Amino acid sequence: MGDGNKLSRRGFIAGGAVAGAAALVPTPLERLLNVLSSGFIQQAQAEASGNAGARNYINILMAGGPMRYAFDAWMRTNVNDTMLDFNPMVATKFVNSGGRVVGVENATFNYNGVLVPHMFSHSVFNSAGAQRPLTDLLNHMLVIRGFGTGFDGHPFNATAQQAPVGGVSSVLGLAADYSSKTFEAVEWPERGDFGTYTSSKGKALNKVTGNPLYSLLEGFGGPQGGRVKGRSLKDRNRDAYDLAQARLRAYAQSDFNGSTVLAKNLSNASELMKKGTGNLDGYWNPAVARYRAVIENSMRQSGLMGISDVPMISDGGAYWGVHVADGNRRLLVSSDFDLRESVKNMTAPGSLAEGLALAEYVLKENLVTSLNLQMGDPANVILKDAANGAQAVHTAIKDMHETGAIPGLLITTAYYRALAAGLLELIDQLKKVQTNSTNLWSETVVQVISEFNRSARANGTGSDHGFNQMVTSVFSGAIQKGPFVVGNIQKSGHGGGYTGTQGIGAAIDDYNQKGRPTPTMAASTVAALLRVPKNPYENLAAPLVELNNGQLRVLKTAKIVG
Repeated sequence: MGDGNKLSRRGFIAGGAVAGAAALVPTPLERLLNVLSSGFIQQAQAEASGNAGARNYINILMAGGPMRYAFDAWMRTNVNDTMLDFNPMVATKFVNSGGRVVGVENATFNYNGVLVPHMFSHSVFNSAGAQRPLTDLLNHMLVIRGFGTGFDGHPFNATAQQAPVGGVSSVLGLAADYSSKTFEAVEWPERGDFGTYTSSKGKALNKVTGNPLYSLLEGFGGPQGGRVKGRSLKDRNRDAYDLAQARLRAYAQSDFNGSTVLAKNLSNASELMKKGTGNLDGYWNPAVARYRAVIENSMRQSGLMGISDVPMISDGGAYWGVHVADGNRRLLVSSDFDLRESVKNMTAPGSLAEGLALAEYVLKENLVTSLNLQMGDPANVILKDAANGAQAVHTAIKDMHETGAIPGLLITTAYYRALAAGLLELIDQLKKVQTNSTNLWSETVVQVISEFNRSARANGTGSDHGFNQMVTSVFSGAIQKGPFVVGNIQKSGHGGGYTGTQGIGAAIDDYNQKGRPTPTMAASTVAALLRVPKNPYENLAAPLVELNNGQLRVLKTAKIVG
């Protein structure tokens, strides 16, 4: 544009850019179209300048602090590591004798040079009903272990991982900071005291209630039937569409940075805005059913070697207790009940299926950059109570104080199989979407957190809050040829009844955070994977990996100390 044109780049992005725009009081769809057209302009500028922005970020919270040893609380990960001081609560596989379960062990196998828990030697179901190996997930996995806060408390330790440093963006906000999408950050269900969000660039967190997708897109021209508002505004919406198109055409014809890229993709922008959210009805219910099927089929699968291949009959000992929600109590499994029956009707934990379906839609439609999701308690668990002989359906809560080594391993294996199967289905869907020279899964990072891992009791009767033995796992298509593990742990427990190797954090040699690392270490490492231009945590705790051209390099080798 010539020097006489008073319209600045900021004016294009912030305003209507077409005469008469200011005269309209914006409807929800008008706001959507305005943001979409802004997003296309900003995306074109980023592509022209070679700045792809941050990766998408999904945070999955398992509130309650479940035992994570079967899944991502990895102990001995290298053949050169010192041998474990075994604690039965960190078990990953059952020991059988005479055709029945008699004990537990911490069993691993070598995958791509890393010793990983026994669970990953199995397969789960995909959406076609076929089996797929869990090693597919390991290929994209990074385990960050060996950090802690030094303080107890569920909400405190949950929020400390989401926002470890005051005065800067939380991890969810950090990804949102570099977003130009319709909704930079979304949370469903609301986390309450277990959540915290900050954005240094003022990006909003949209807390969604009820049906998450319909609630999120309410007013944005959704499906027929009255569930999504705005259909009575057809004339206004048509005008808004024409306005947005005119705006895009004007920018495409300008000499602003990115105009050539935008001109080439104008037809794609037009198609997305025309489509709006009219495909929700055809998507939502089938997608939730699809995720629920892979999750529940995988949870309930029987005959898993070393897990559910022989009868599990209680000997009446303390290993056989289960912490259940009704009465917040310890239930001792009856000796005339096969514990394998307990998982045969387990249901998708909480909002996991809905959350993953939500993530699939909003990422594929390019609507959201950052998402907070949750995974509930293992529900519909059938147990027979040794105290009264009653067989009933229970919820096994994740704050597993009184859950012993044997039911703990069975229930958590089913629980994490659910998560793994759901993640693999999401990965399959995101891989189908091409973004420039890669796919959407390579532009996405998924992090799984809980308040803490568990302080494991050496007598196998249960566990308590492990706020100094935290662990988180991260998955991304940007990670190839995994798994990887970072963070040091101690060989010993912390005394009392908590002896044995159980993942207590240990100092890292020549690291810029002295002593036991804090959650800042994990957040800094995740920020490196998110590809943000500025990591706000690195001066306090440097990332433990670097990622270049799809190659992840571990900067500090994980060790067992002592």
